[in-house]
Amino acid sequence: MWGLTGFSSNSSDTPGLFFMKELDRKILETLAKLKESVPAAQLSEKAGVPYATLMSVLAGLEADGLLVLRRVEDKRLELTDEGREYLEKGLPERRLIQALGKKALALSDAFEKAALGPAEQGIALMWAKKNGWLKIDAGKASAVMDKVSDVEAALKSFSDGNKIMDAAALVQRKLARELTDKSVFATISSAGKAALKGDSADSGSAVVSSLTPEMLKTGSWKGKTFRPYDLKTVVAPVSVGQKHPYQEFLQRIRDKLIGLGFQEAHGPLVELEFWNLDALFMAQDHPAREIHDVFLLEDPARGEILDSKSLEQVKKAHEEGLDGSKGWRYKWDPEIAMRLCLRSQTTAVSARTLAKGQKPPLKMFSIGRVFRPDEIDWKHFIEFNQCEGIVMDPSMSLRELLGYLKRFAVEVFGAEDVRFAPSYFPFTEPSVELYAKIPGRGWAEVGGAGMFRPEMTQALGINVPVLAWGLGIDRLAMVSTGITDIRDLFSHDLGYLRSGVAKSHG
Repeated sequence: MWGLTGFSSNSSDTPGLFFMKELDRKILETLAKLKESVPAAQLSEKAGVPYATLMSVLAGLEADGLLVLRRVEDKRLELTDEGREYLEKGLPERRLIQALGKKALALSDAFEKAALGPAEQGIALMWAKKNGWLKIDAGKASAVMDKVSDVEAALKSFSDGNKIMDAAALVQRKLARELTDKSVFATISSAGKAALKGDSADSGSAVVSSLTPEMLKTGSWKGKTFRPYDLKTVVAPVSVGQKHPYQEFLQRIRDKLIGLGFQEAHGPLVELEFWNLDALFMAQDHPAREIHDVFLLEDPARGEILDSKSLEQVKKAHEEGLDGSKGWRYKWDPEIAMRLCLRSQTTAVSARTLAKGQKPPLKMFSIGRVFRPDEIDWKHFIEFNQCEGIVMDPSMSLRELLGYLKRFAVEVFGAEDVRFAPSYFPFTEPSVELYAKIPGRGWAEVGGAGMFRPEMTQALGINVPVLAWGLGIDRLAMVSTGITDIRDLFSHDLGYLRSGVAKSHG
């Protein structure tokens, strides 16, 4: 049990017994010298015995009545990285109110004055409104109250070293976590002192602490007295490496889709606007092309479109139209198409795949990170994973598309229920939005789908129906993992990753 058998120096038929007796004596002698109740960690250092070994031996000595163990559990609060940052800089909502002062400012100006990053702006706005500190009128924000919030009071108490009256406020906002420290104090008993003086027990009547392979082979275990296990023994914590629960979730999805006959495709995170938008029949003056809806690269700012055939056909689709369409009727600008951006949708991977001259039937999927400016809350983030899929076959119709979506949401992702609603996307017609029921949060939009428009597919050399979907797989992961805040999916917080939630769903 303890790995000590190999260190025995006696020749009796109970290997390890002599060493354990010496170890018992060593620990009892150390306790006798200290003459007081001492923590196990201190006893380990004083006796020169490894902590894990010490805890096992202490349990046996307690069972023999040679010492008394006192087990103590202390709860404490520990700030998360976000909590420590806010303790130093101030809460985002407080910094926003301070920036406003007595003036009414546009939110963008207030965010800039408060030096709030993109991730903090949504947080500041949400909590300032929830606390009743802020009102917005005619597009301008102004401070209406300056009352200290429960979270601020709790952070100040933590900083001052005082008892925190409302620790729940910090824990619920993920600014702190509650930890339990378990410790054991040992005191030698009168029987232990007497044992040190007499030490007259012979090996035949001594209590044996470990059952060894040699004892089983020779049968010498018969007639021996074994120490009972103490299930309350506090052992040294062991942190075992494990995969991130969200990465395991993504791999399970890949395995299921491959099992359904889909093949996986990949594409670059930094993408040309040509593949991210133009090839999807999205007009260059479409509102989604504005700078606030995609992240554009500053250096390098442009790339090169190598597929000249697709370039000419996409240009024609936009300016003149294909397959009876009149197109968008504007002068298409190749300079805009060559701009580099962080891809905003994995549909760019589908466009690249179709342009390679694929032949039906084809079932393809892609799981990858996409980036979009957004206000951050429990279900929105500026970067997230999307599960893109296409099925190319002459027999495909909207009926098959809805069937695929419902099967994926319920069977693959574990949604309680699904709903469909008509929608609009520049590159699909007809188009639908998929909603999934998230336990504890209600309904949430998880993606869009539709039949690729002929203007898009024909420009890429495809002349058969193609159904497509782009699912916000992070929200579906919330269904599977049981979490209620999308930011937890990307957590590097070891306390969370080692928690029961992460393990039970990992």
